[in-house]
Amino acid sequence: MILLASVAFSQAAPESKPMKPGVIAQHVAPAGGAKIYPYPIITRTLPNGLRVMVVPAHEFKDAATFATLVMAGSRNEVHKGKTGLAHLFEHIMFLHEHGGKPGGYETEMKRMGADNNAFTDYDMTFYHPTTFTKNLFAQTGANGERLPGVIELEAERFKGLKLDQKDFQTEAGAVLGEYRRIFSFPEEKMIEDLSPVAFPSHPYGHTVIGYRDDVEKMPEAWDVAWEFYRNYYSPKSVALIVAGDVDPEQVFAEVHKYYADWKPVTPPAIPAEQEPDGEKTVHVKWESDVSPKLMVGYHTPAMKPGTKDAAVGIVLNELLTSRSAPLFQRLRYQKQTATDFGMFSQPDSTDAHWMLLSADLVQERFQKEGQPYVHDVRKDIIDGVEALQHFSTEKDAAKTLAVVKSKVKNDFLAGMNNTLSVATITGAYYRFTQDPEAIDHAFAALKTLTPKDVDEYAKKYFTEKRRVTATLWHDAAPAAAPKTEGK
Repeated sequence: MILLASVAFSQAAPESKPMKPGVIAQHVAPAGGAKIYPYPIITRTLPNGLRVMVVPAHEFKDAATFATLVMAGSRNEVHKGKTGLAHLFEHIMFLHEHGGKPGGYETEMKRMGADNNAFTDYDMTFYHPTTFTKNLFAQTGANGERLPGVIELEAERFKGLKLDQKDFQTEAGAVLGEYRRIFSFPEEKMIEDLSPVAFPSHPYGHTVIGYRDDVEKMPEAWDVAWEFYRNYYSPKSVALIVAGDVDPEQVFAEVHKYYADWKPVTPPAIPAEQEPDGEKTVHVKWESDVSPKLMVGYHTPAMKPGTKDAAVGIVLNELLTSRSAPLFQRLRYQKQTATDFGMFSQPDSTDAHWMLLSADLVQERFQKEGQPYVHDVRKDIIDGVEALQHFSTEKDAAKTLAVVKSKVKNDFLAGMNNTLSVATITGAYYRFTQDPEAIDHAFAALKTLTPKDVDEYAKKYFTEKRRVTATLWHDAAPAAAPKTEGK
């Protein structure tokens, strides 16, 4: 896959062609040179504010992904008692009654053999049908009938979703089953309980799927759900990303045809989170006898590609939880106090969020030693994370960081191995600052990152007052709060 990226680096940037009528802005982000992004990105903005990015990647012959990035997720659920709406609409959008027929939209997608799915995160919902390039456009059927293309179908449901209230209620009820499945995993329950304690003023205080009480009431949330749709399924909150074996001009013409009349809406403001004022700790009692689990995290800054903070955030996983990382080595091999250790949540959100490390502990040892064992592992994790405050003083720090930076870069390139991954990675970076060159800015900052930059990041963000801790095990009474003396 890196070979494909290397070939793409040699592509010349396409010439900027005259703007089509109704297009108020266009931008061409060239490939090649010192840039890491292996394809040209051609961007145009319609008068209604809709941003359209076309990524010609012709090595994926006859394949294309037509992605709709809705820059709204659980972060945009700002009203108490109305959580889970972003995730609900990830489901609801597939019920669109194309042609006035229940299930009509899905029927058309299946006709084309499209791989059609979506996902929801804290600050984005991403729809990504992938199919043959020809299916982006209307065609004529065997009997002379007109067959709509993906662009037309997507525009139709995003501009004017249609569905029956009973179908809405049925799908909303099904979300409760998904909630139960997700929270059968202990780690997810830890996140659910820790989030409101860590973020009392911000929508990051609830999980992406929402609070259980709100999920249970979703079949009754018809009016509230439509309000969310009107606020965020609008040109001002959406970007289109078309990646694959495509002709940009043909795509832009089709997009303009079907999206130009979409009316823009200014989305509501998101409340700011207060600065952390001390370590927050929660304990979760689990019904069954499972291995104890420990999470230690820190409030981290908003992701702004191109900044030193963002560059450090990109390498933290490798510095802390890769097999060669000192902290991983200590917990898994030297002391053997954790059976599993990894980064559960990375610092890559639109607003200031968190980095969370998760450790599975040895059940037999916990049964024998109790909470002092948990405190020992917690102290090791804290010491390991906060040791990055002095990373530059470690032996071979510059060499270690160089290896990490190289691995991150190569993993990134290897990950862009199909049209879906190209579109998804592009959208994931674009959401932060709405910049089509966000990836190149991020890796330019990574290239200049030094061990002292890691020091400064850790000194600023890896402190006791920014720390959060969660524990989980099977017990009959609440656990004592972890000790904080000496960290």
